[in-house]
Amino acid sequence: MAKNNKPESSRLNLFYVLHVLAHESDEEHPMTARQIKEKVDAEFGYFSEDGVIISLDTVKRILDELTDRIFAADMDYEQLTYQYGFCIHCVVKAGNSYKVYRGGDEKISPKKYYYYESGFTPGEIRTLKDAVETYSYFSEDDVTEIIRKIIRLRPLSYTQGQYYDVSAMDRDKDSLLMINIEDLNIIIHNKKCAKIEYCYYDYNKKLVCRKGYPKVIEPVDMMWSNGCYYLLAYNPVYDGLASYRIDRITDIEQMDVPATHRDKGLNPVQYRHKHPIMFGGETERIELLCRDTGMNYIMNTLIDTFGKNVRVSVADDSLLQQVLKHDSRYYKEQGITWLKVVLDATSGGLDLWATQFCDDCVVVSPKKLVDRIKEKLTVGLKYYQI
Repeated sequence: MAKNNKPESSRLNLFYVLHVLAHESDEEHPMTARQIKEKVDAEFGYFSEDGVIISLDTVKRILDELTDRIFAADMDYEQLTYQYGFCIHCVVKAGNSYKVYRGGDEKISPKKYYYYESGFTPGEIRTLKDAVETYSYFSEDDVTEIIRKIIRLRPLSYTQGQYYDVSAMDRDKDSLLMINIEDLNIIIHNKKCAKIEYCYYDYNKKLVCRKGYPKVIEPVDMMWSNGCYYLLAYNPVYDGLASYRIDRITDIEQMDVPATHRDKGLNPVQYRHKHPIMFGGETERIELLCRDTGMNYIMNTLIDTFGKNVRVSVADDSLLQQVLKHDSRYYKEQGITWLKVVLDATSGGLDLWATQFCDDCVVVSPKKLVDRIKEKLTVGLKYYQI
């Protein structure tokens, strides 16, 4: 591009200003007009022979036009952000923080600051990123590309751990998920422990704190599974991870206690497959017999739940005789093929999955899991025999 020594003739001035605001400012870090000008010159100075791209007066004029006309203080910021995908705020110093500037409030024109508000909050960006990362049907290239695009939706000043101060906001106790995600994301980034209230719904449909809470935990990470968002935290009882439904946490407080247990190699997709019902515990070898009729599509269920790492083979006659008391020829006459399925997962919670698919799946081992399933089915059947 040809160099130009007349910055005022540039048709890109508005772009320069918006680009700097979008990548360098947020509510916690507003910028003065001079700071914006200096950043524009530093980033795009190679377009000009003397390194000057825009004048301070031009920056001020653009900012005044934006904030007085398009993003006026008496308009609905939320609606503007929704309409345009972003909003430019003009603020002035108010003690140790900032307040929205409305022209004429002060006798002497104060020093004005500006910041860019994205259409997405950090919590929303984090939620989208995690949802994509844990969706098993995307290829690795798909995940990489989609996440790269999602991250570009947020200002670059939102480095990990830099977010709005959500602790000062009025919290809607019936919609805590996004706020909880932002709070926990900060705590995880800071490698601190957290005190939480973990709740359950009573018969009045109200969240009630569980026995033993509030309790201090060591947050490790967050992830989607089974349509819900979970917090993974270190559990010292079995030296592993426990899971908490984030939408059932009603209070979070960062503690000045370091969280020493981290799982740097955590793979959300593999973790979900090994914890299909998101119960904690140690991973162990689980063996199933699964009935394939050609019409019940049992493999769809297995792969949706446990992923493609399950080991599947046609069950031999010795296993069928041992568990079902018949051989493969007996079932072949009925149009049934029994599959032997071996997977590595936690047995905690798998009894819920097995009872749900008890007409198509039989757990062979481990014995403790088999005994739990028998007990559940026996108790449940009694209610249908009354």
